[in-house]
Amino acid sequence: MSEAKQLAGKTAVVTGAGRGLGRSIALAYAKAGADLAICSRTLAELEAVKAEVETLGVRCTIAAVDLSDQDATQQFCSTVLKDFGEVDILVNNAGAEMETGRIETSDPTDWWKTLEINVRGPYMVTRFLLPGLSEGAKIINVSSGMGMRAGNTNSSYHVSKAAMNMLTDALANELWPRRIDVNNLIPGPVATSMLNKDKPGERRTAPEEVLERFSEGLPPGFPEWERLKHPDEVGDLALYMATRPIGGPTGQSFSLARRPL
Repeated sequence: MSEAKQLAGKTAVVTGAGRGLGRSIALAYAKAGADLAICSRTLAELEAVKAEVETLGVRCTIAAVDLSDQDATQQFCSTVLKDFGEVDILVNNAGAEMETGRIETSDPTDWWKTLEINVRGPYMVTRFLLPGLSEGAKIINVSSGMGMRAGNTNSSYHVSKAAMNMLTDALANELWPRRIDVNNLIPGPVATSMLNKDKPGERRTAPEEVLERFSEGLPPGFPEWERLKHPDEVGDLALYMATRPIGGPTGQSFSLARRPL
């Protein structure tokens, strides 16, 4: 097998793959030869990614899924296992920031919805795919440095990513007998639409536009030595994590951040 096709014969599931980090991870895997099953909430975005993926000569199944909906999530996972038989790589990437203010003024529905998508969603996808994960499979949970420290706003996101980190550790402990590795991927600041916090209606922004917007400095809260990264850099790290040999690291965090977390 050539280095360029190091995932040939593998099947990867990537959630939140319609844009941003998920799209870059899906394309990195497709270029390495993996067949894909991808989901997000927006079908049009998934169809665009599917068209790109299929030009690389691999299979791609798509589904518009709200990961806070248990029935829809279970149906997606059942379809994946029916279509592909087993899964070798699972990337729990889908996430949301529904409530970014202070707790005292927060909307309880949106606060809890953030946890449903960011914690219950990855739990359910993993739970429903577990019977079909191959021996030696990789689970990669996209986490955040915000899950390792508290802030004075955006508590639901901090809490959800802290819970994701513990989910990773729990899965790593449970699944090592099957030689399944479970690790966190912490991107650090990335040029995605989520940085448009002052433009809530403009969530779908090209990475190049975000990089240009912050070319003179990052948003408040980041040290000056931090760097805004293109989503494709995260795709490269996700590919590295997916190609570790059996018996490699598990229960660990791999980060592109340029600061202590």
